[in-house]
Amino acid sequence: MFPSFLAAFLLFIQAPECHPEHSEGSDTLKAAMVSSIYGSIIVPQRITSGELKSASGLSEAVRRFAGVQLRDYGGVGGLKTVNVRSLGSEHTGVFIDGIQVDNAQNMQVDLGRFSLEGLGSVSLFSGQKVSPLQSAKEYSSASSLYLESAEPVFAGGKRNNFVFGTGAGSFMTISPSAVWEHHFPGGSKLKISAGGVSSDGRYRFHVKDFRQYSDGSLAGYDTTMTRFNSDITSARVEARLSSRTEGISSWNIHAYFYGSGRGLPGPVYKKAGEYPLSEDRQTDRDAFLQGRYHRDLGKVWSLAAKVKLSFSHLEYTDFPENLPRSLSGPSTPLRDRPARYNYRNHAAYLSASASARISPTIRINIAQDIQYDYLDSDLRSFAYPGRLSSWSCASAMLHRGSFDASATLLYLNVMDSFLSGSSRSSARRDVLMPSIVFKWKASENLSFNGFAKRSFRMPTFNDLYYTTVGTKTLDPEDALQLDLGVLWDVWSSKTGHFSIKADAYRNLLQNKIIAVPTSNQFRWSMYNLGKVSVMGSEIAADCSTKISSLTEIGMTARYTFQYSRDRSDPEALTWNGQIPYIPVHSGSLNLLGAAGGWRLDITAFMTGERYTTSANLPAYQLAPWTTLDAALSKGLRISGYDLTLKLRLNNLLDQQYEIVDNYPMPGFNFRFDLSFSF
Repeated sequence: MFPSFLAAFLLFIQAPECHPEHSEGSDTLKAAMVSSIYGSIIVPQRITSGELKSASGLSEAVRRFAGVQLRDYGGVGGLKTVNVRSLGSEHTGVFIDGIQVDNAQNMQVDLGRFSLEGLGSVSLFSGQKVSPLQSAKEYSSASSLYLESAEPVFAGGKRNNFVFGTGAGSFMTISPSAVWEHHFPGGSKLKISAGGVSSDGRYRFHVKDFRQYSDGSLAGYDTTMTRFNSDITSARVEARLSSRTEGISSWNIHAYFYGSGRGLPGPVYKKAGEYPLSEDRQTDRDAFLQGRYHRDLGKVWSLAAKVKLSFSHLEYTDFPENLPRSLSGPSTPLRDRPARYNYRNHAAYLSASASARISPTIRINIAQDIQYDYLDSDLRSFAYPGRLSSWSCASAMLHRGSFDASATLLYLNVMDSFLSGSSRSSARRDVLMPSIVFKWKASENLSFNGFAKRSFRMPTFNDLYYTTVGTKTLDPEDALQLDLGVLWDVWSSKTGHFSIKADAYRNLLQNKIIAVPTSNQFRWSMYNLGKVSVMGSEIAADCSTKISSLTEIGMTARYTFQYSRDRSDPEALTWNGQIPYIPVHSGSLNLLGAAGGWRLDITAFMTGERYTTSANLPAYQLAPWTTLDAALSKGLRISGYDLTLKLRLNNLLDQQYEIVDNYPMPGFNFRFDLSFSF
């Protein structure tokens, strides 16, 4: 493949030496200060550690980004996935310290599984991040969510940091946590953290559903209910060991384990005069071990390697609708006993990349990634699918005065093998995905950027092979992305800033895979939409000012317009209809005030009307909604110890709303957190 030939060719080039003006890590600075050669050309949306501390969770923090729709099925234990620019959650790559959190099993990352504890920043790149030594997979996602760990800080020559915390709130929620950080004499840093959540998940909600029939009659219901079987018990343990030799090398090793047991309450609807009973359960066990190594070889070459081993086990217990879990047992007839489905996904991933400065203005990057996934199950006549994926990438970055550009060519090869009858069959796909990115700095405070990119994704193992779920006739998705944006730093000084970022984009999708839940969050229905056309725009305004060293006020406002239309069949009722669950209008507003150790964050989320199908009929319409959240925190210093108190009030207006049809969200709820560090 051509990247391999390019690598061999570059090894024999006598590249001239050049002296960088910025460090490789400069992409962690504010967007206006990033050097496009050593950071990223595409300016991300970013939430730093200060704002993260005010969020109730990772999903709530990510929801603040423009262009993002969060799928939330309600409650503490409800599945939470992110959809960017109408492309679907499977097109959004989630990366922890530069290594993707995904597998061929579902490609939907549940953001509820990750803690904000220990994160230094969360960044969203529309299109792709473009910086040296990226892995090839980082170029393949239509958009990328980066979770960067905060490096431990040891003040006053300390060797150890300890943090103990606990949280409690609505739905009988309890959430303890503990962190230990250690600084080794050689400079390496170790961080071990653990946390858990226990919640019965019960909350009351108001629900009504009236349908008018062709004869003019009206039927439905209007009542208040309690959400049952939405409990969760989870535990998380992770350890991260890192080391850095400035200007030479850096490495880190990250081990992670997550386990949970939760109820799947299912949708709320009336059937035969009663509400359907849902006692289904899901148990998850997820673990990974990953490592990243980077080294500079002189002033020209840099190398990086990444490796990851992961395992996930999902057990789904399907209780018959008319048989409560409390009544099932050995005496229950076999036909009425719950059915259990076990799925075990094994994955191994390896990446190698190299970067060379072949002139003061041009930099070349090459990368080769390979991943193998295998899905096992104890079900009879299961397909036992395996998938070998290979990504080969070559890119060139140009930095010339106020102009920066990057051109990338990514080659993806996917080989599936699966059991069909008594023999094993195989299927192969390969595709080229080119992309072009540019940034032009018109003045000190004004810059323009844009990109054009092709994205491609295969159906997941869940899509194709899950019992009661898979659809083997699904076609892969193909997407073309076009974007043009502007960043205006209206005002910037040591005491504050005011900036405006706006983007207009166009996405064209072929064979878009739509997934909608059926009887619960495990059973889904998947189908292809032949053509989808997306025209959208985003605008974000951010300002803050420091009145004194301890006093600050700020505001961030974001608005998104998405005209996402089904263009598959001109003769169908769905023609030119807004695709499922995508609002035309949405936005968020965050207000910040800090003084004397107190910090107050007020956040409002607004989402316009949506439809559950591309047939935009009144019967399929979901009402618009607005929620208002507040977070108040206070830091105290007592006898050399740090005490932090936080109070979060969510849905202050007690809005009754649904993000997913028939999955009601909680009304007003609260949470109190206390942490003690020394």
